[in-house]
Formats: sequence, C-alpha cells, structure tokens
Amino acid sequence: MVNESVHRESAIERLPDAYAVALRMRDAGLSYAAIAERVGVEPEAVGPMLRVAKAKLASTGYDDTSES
Repeated sequence: MVNESVHRESAIERLPDAYAVALRMRDAGLSYAAIAERVGVEPEAVGPMLRVAKAKLASTGYDDTSES
C-alpha cells in the first residue's frame, strides 16, 4: 500500500498545480467548496475538474481505477 501511495504521489506531482491540489484535497476528504476556494473555481466546477485531473493522472501511466 505504501508503494502504491508513493507511485500515485509521484504521478500527481507531474500534474498542473491546480489539478494536483484538487486531488490531494479530495483525498484528504475536503469539501468541494473548500477545493473550489483554494483552486479558484466555482464549487460546481470541482467535480468536472476532478474528472479531468484523474484523466491527466491516467495519462502519466498511473492506473487510478481503484480510487473513488
């Protein structure tokens, strides 16, 4: 599990900052409102942003299909 976390974090580090921050905040259990405030988008944009972030994560070669 630790190796998987390290691999995922390595992949997240290759993302643009806003996407990396959004994924880390969601992983930490923060609300869409908190994520929106931090990355500077409307709360309604957070869900689509997280989907794009996961797609970008997949483009790094990381398989995020087991994540929620």
